[in-house]
Amino acid sequence: MAVRLFLSSDSKRFSDQIYRLTGLKPHRLAIYREALRHSSVNNADKSEKSISDNERLEFLGDAILDAVVAEMLFMRYPSKQEGFLTEMRMRVVNREQMSYLANRLGLIQLMNLKPELLKHPTAVKSIAGNAMEALIGALYLDHGYSKSKTFITQRLIGQYLDLEKLMNTTISYKAVLLKWAQQQKKTVSWKHKTDTHGRKDLYVVSVLIDDEVVASDKNLSRKKAEELCCEKACRTLQIQD
Repeated sequence: MAVRLFLSSDSKRFSDQIYRLTGLKPHRLAIYREALRHSSVNNADKSEKSISDNERLEFLGDAILDAVVAEMLFMRYPSKQEGFLTEMRMRVVNREQMSYLANRLGLIQLMNLKPELLKHPTAVKSIAGNAMEALIGALYLDHGYSKSKTFITQRLIGQYLDLEKLMNTTISYKAVLLKWAQQQKKTVSWKHKTDTHGRKDLYVVSVLIDDEVVASDKNLSRKKAEELCCEKACRTLQIQD
């Protein structure tokens, strides 16, 4: 049986909770309820007219988050090149960081999900991270891009993430991916090719799981290209270290 950790009939209380989380007064409570509704409690047939969990809002929020963080990094590091900006963006928006931010906001306590899922810490981290992106999607629909941007840059990143520390943190996503593949009994392989970029050759790398391409990226450094595509693969597969 599904439970609601917030009182769905008490709109005033739920509105106050969203305001405390975001600093913005919600106008359309229904989209926030949807953002905090996990698919485990959606028993309806998922046709285009009956989707009521947070997966669509997660898709939208992920795109808004990427755009806001890309703009923020572009303005903050005017002398840095594409490779640095891409890596920093992925460090900010990866699943681990989204779960961390959701935890700092206490987002999981407001979610509508099956209670047995709360017994599994790994599942909770993934669910919370997805809900964080769905909440951003709801904010965008309710308040527009500018206020969503303020929420992300000031209330989330500005308050809880240290960009300089993130910049100096070394993460081997290749090692994370290989560890996951070993646990899941899957095979990992890479395809390499070169692509001429001006007078220099770019290394184009694709990572394959069980012979299926999961992610690709390119860089002037072959090692860097491998690491970037492994990071993309970890995001796509929602792998956490």
